[in-house]
Amino acid sequence: MTVGQRGFLLVERLLVIALTGVFLTMTVSAWQGWREAARARQWSQLMQLGLSDLRRQAMREARDLTLCASRDGLHCDAGASAAWLVFADDNGDGLRQPSETGRTLPLAVPPRWRVIWRSFRNQPQMVWLASGDAAFSNGTLTLCPPAAHDAALRQLVISKSGRVRLVLPARAGATTLAAARAACGWP
Repeated sequence: MTVGQRGFLLVERLLVIALTGVFLTMTVSAWQGWREAARARQWSQLMQLGLSDLRRQAMREARDLTLCASRDGLHCDAGASAAWLVFADDNGDGLRQPSETGRTLPLAVPPRWRVIWRSFRNQPQMVWLASGDAAFSNGTLTLCPPAAHDAALRQLVISKSGRVRLVLPARAGATTLAAARAACGWP
């Protein structure tokens, strides 16, 4: 009479533990990527709405509005993205003067993320004319997550007519993805 084996061998248990660890690592990594993509989606949709609202406001008030990144909410700073400063540039110099009314756009970039503005004429600010057109030229705002993650890349393209559209570089094609990665400084 033979007695059947009961239980698991130590090797089988170690294999199950190792596989569970691999699956958990993959799940956590995918979840973090999903979370970054969700944060990018939320910010880009809010920014798109905010930019479209600025265009409508410029047309409604019949005056030019300037938008630029600002560290302190008072002065334009091309490298900053802590706050967005909106003002009516009455003298047309591209700088906010104390006499020019301004406000901040409450669309702060998520911590450690960056936003890169590139216009075709290298202007540090965006200007909507009273007609709703973009004053200098069209350009692109690229949202760069803290780590290279293609699914979280977002671009807001501002056309010469002042309209704003959202581009997902990972879905738009190899050329667009390569340009967005280059804007973020990724290989």
